[in-house]
Amino acid sequence: MKAFVLVLCALIIHAATAQHLTYREWQEQSFRDMRLMPEYGNRPKNAEMMASDSDFVAQTLQAIPDRRKASNVLVDHGFELLRTGDMTKAMFRFNQAFLVDPKNPAIHRGYGAFFIALDQNTEAAKQYQKGLALDSTNTALMTDMAGVFLAEHYNLKADEPEKSAQLLDGATGLLLHAVELDPGNAEAHFKLSACYLNKKECEQAWTHFEKSVQLGSPSADEVYRAQLMRACPK
Repeated sequence: MKAFVLVLCALIIHAATAQHLTYREWQEQSFRDMRLMPEYGNRPKNAEMMASDSDFVAQTLQAIPDRRKASNVLVDHGFELLRTGDMTKAMFRFNQAFLVDPKNPAIHRGYGAFFIALDQNTEAAKQYQKGLALDSTNTALMTDMAGVFLAEHYNLKADEPEKSAQLLDGATGLLLHAVELDPGNAEAHFKLSACYLNKKECEQAWTHFEKSVQLGSPSADEVYRAQLMRACPK
């Protein structure tokens, strides 16, 4: 896979300054540049754009003949760019992944993560729903969607407790389904621990936290352990 990445990066790397966007900046820039819209905003393309897209797909498939594998490499590169704060190029990569394999549900994880970085949970949730429509058993998308529900649960907890509780239940249900399908999903176990902590169900909170530690979740750090210990002392 490393060789694939190196070959593909040679096709797509362009000199540019890393760019972190605000939501307002994204709105303004995406109005002018469809490459910043998920799925290119489904806008019509001119002949030059379509020829460029065809050339890119052909070169990519020459390097990595399997469409899904090639698309996944581009998605992974997009996530790497998001982690460095280069949101513009990250969206370019996710859209290039879409060009190569429009039915790849992982692309919608990328789009969702882009909107999470913009603090737009509603838009992120729409993308996760689109991904799950392509693959209803995708546990990574379930876990991401549950993360959005959890975030909104915290946001609404003070002012809209009933809706907040519904979101917490929704997150819990998604995560239980995710770990049923994939017991080794470390992040799903960690988020389940957070759900049960908020529900004040301490035994379950500890069970899933310890499982997430065992599976190597990077989120299961000492800060959270201390928070759990304060709320649910052993």
